[in-house]
Amino acid sequence: MSTLKIPTAKIFEPLLQPARYRGAFGGRGSGKSHFFGELLVETCQAERGTLAVCIREAQRTLAQSSKRLIESKIASLGLGHSFRLFNDEIETPGDGIIIFRGMQDEVAEALGELHRLTFFESAPVPDFDRGHWWLAFHEGVAIAFAGLVPSTRATNAGYFCRVGVLRPHCGRSLQLRLMRAMESRARKNGWYSVVSDTTDNVLSANNFIKAGYRLYLPQDPWGWPQTLYWRKAIGRNEQN
Repeated sequence: MSTLKIPTAKIFEPLLQPARYRGAFGGRGSGKSHFFGELLVETCQAERGTLAVCIREAQRTLAQSSKRLIESKIASLGLGHSFRLFNDEIETPGDGIIIFRGMQDEVAEALGELHRLTFFESAPVPDFDRGHWWLAFHEGVAIAFAGLVPSTRATNAGYFCRVGVLRPHCGRSLQLRLMRAMESRARKNGWYSVVSDTTDNVLSANNFIKAGYRLYLPQDPWGWPQTLYWRKAIGRNEQN
């Protein structure tokens, strides 16, 4: 077996130590991608059958992926004979594989499926590229979601636009926990309040009450005649 000799910048040397998780933070041109690309190729060569996924936050095409970087590392290390390059994946020694995915695309698919399973056809599918969205997982499977977008009806406020929990996982306070995460994001955005609404949904209405929301009447109601409107101040200067 040949031994790879890959020079490593001193700043990255701690990342060569055995660890379950490794992470690096830095600006453009700091060498993070090159280090992890070489480390992945080295790992695939040393540990036959390695399965890996390279994920970008946004990846509409493979041209936006790290595939080209990985391929260049394979070539520069003289390992072209050990790897097989395909259009959308790389086969590694020992029948392993490297695949490339966009995190936002995967998240959008999971959100869309959860929306279908929790709302059925009672509400239109929202634009998941707008605002902030959260997913809750159980054993690697998405079971709940929530969304927060800028309010178009209240000044400097967020609108809690969606929350859905799969029926087998109801009763575990998932909506309340997602609401806390959503409110934390709203505070970071500098918003003064969060508004929302419920229609013929007693369980969600009770959760709003538990979370400290209060009923209010907006100047321009946007729901049905029986819709209830909720608001919670999260800043010092709440405005209507």
